[in-house]
Amino acid sequence: MKYYNRKQFNKNRETNRVNNGLADALDIPQMPTGDIYDSSIIKRLFDKSVHQLLTYNWVGLTNAYNKNSFLQTAVNQKVEDAFHNDGLIIDTKTLDTEELEELRRVMEEEGDIEAIMDCIRWGRLYGGGVIIANTEQNPELPLDEKQLKGKRLKFIATNRWQCYPLGLSPFTAKSFIFTDTIKNINDKGSTQTIDKSRIGIYTGTNAPYITRSMLQGWNTSIFEGILEPIENLLGGFNVTLELLSEAKIDIFKIADLANTLLSPDGEQKIRKRLSIATANKNYKSSLAMDSNDDYQQKQISFGGIPQLLEQLMYIFCGYLRYPVSKLFGIGSSGFSSGEDDLENYNGTVDSEVRTTARQLITWVVNLRCQQLFGRRLPDFRPKWRPLRVMSEKDMAEINSRKLDDYLKLKEAQIMTGQQVAQKLTEDGYILFSDEEINKISDEFEPDLETSIKDDLKSGNVKTGRS
Repeated sequence: MKYYNRKQFNKNRETNRVNNGLADALDIPQMPTGDIYDSSIIKRLFDKSVHQLLTYNWVGLTNAYNKNSFLQTAVNQKVEDAFHNDGLIIDTKTLDTEELEELRRVMEEEGDIEAIMDCIRWGRLYGGGVIIANTEQNPELPLDEKQLKGKRLKFIATNRWQCYPLGLSPFTAKSFIFTDTIKNINDKGSTQTIDKSRIGIYTGTNAPYITRSMLQGWNTSIFEGILEPIENLLGGFNVTLELLSEAKIDIFKIADLANTLLSPDGEQKIRKRLSIATANKNYKSSLAMDSNDDYQQKQISFGGIPQLLEQLMYIFCGYLRYPVSKLFGIGSSGFSSGEDDLENYNGTVDSEVRTTARQLITWVVNLRCQQLFGRRLPDFRPKWRPLRVMSEKDMAEINSRKLDDYLKLKEAQIMTGQQVAQKLTEDGYILFSDEEINKISDEFEPDLETSIKDDLKSGNVKTGRS
């Protein structure tokens, strides 16, 4: 049996190795095939992803939100558009008309919708928003909904850093700690323990499991994925401002400058001479100089900088999924009217805000119904008005077409008069009360079409818009 010397074998292998690339020639160790770093693109993405989560830095997020108006717009705009113009429709068959109107009125007066909006805002900014149901009951004990009727109920919106769970996750914790030095819910101190049954949570779109486990069940801030375009945008603005401040450069060519600087007080003389010339130039149109001296003024050219900033804004809006008109107030150019951009934006509002807020809205509405009527709404589901705003002319044409269709269905005996009146009320075109709808009888009523048109002319019924 022949034995080989391992050192000699490695030496021979190194001697006979062919340098196929720069890494081989420089003796740089190669990564194994199939490794995640094998692709340079994946490596760059991985290098940019290995950093501490921005969501942890709640102080930095707060300062950025306070100091940058367009960052405030990035957080608030979709929330405001989702609830704009009574965008949330609260409707249920469990309540009659009067109870439903009372529910809407009380929610508006008590600021329930504003509390929901604030909770969603802080959820988008910090990765988690919280709503606290403040009642007359002991906040440390589970909420007794049966004892809630006729008693005080106020919803307080806060965030995950001000109201945090006593446990590993907000979904498994049995109680939370709420800290508020301005207005505490029990007026006894700045810190209060609150039972989980009084807490409503908004976390937005779910992050990957590993990320949520790092954040103890919460999700990430919306700025987590747009940190790089924010840096590029702000950096572009700052560089542009610096160039503007240094756009004009004054050049003084001083005779025998080198010999003057070699003298003991030469530097002081040169500085004094420049300061006198600069002060003279600032308020006088003439400048006295030696015949051997020279003066020039050069100005920097800014060609291409506006286009660069515009592209940075487009990239930033693309990461945020915002039209440029929404974030920076710049309208569409060219052949585009902007409708396609708004349609895409409306879709993101539905998916990012309206869909993710359903559970929170249902919880708030049911607690308010318990406080007002002593019962929950098993059939309540949040509904929303369309985000697209139509003109008065388009709305009138649609309502007229609906009215004609309903009346034709009535003539064909497919719909009854009560059903037609009910549909017109649901559409918001002609508002009938429940008593008026119940009085409509298909056996003895006059021609419904003539009756409706006569009422519209006389102004006996109210008209509205959906």
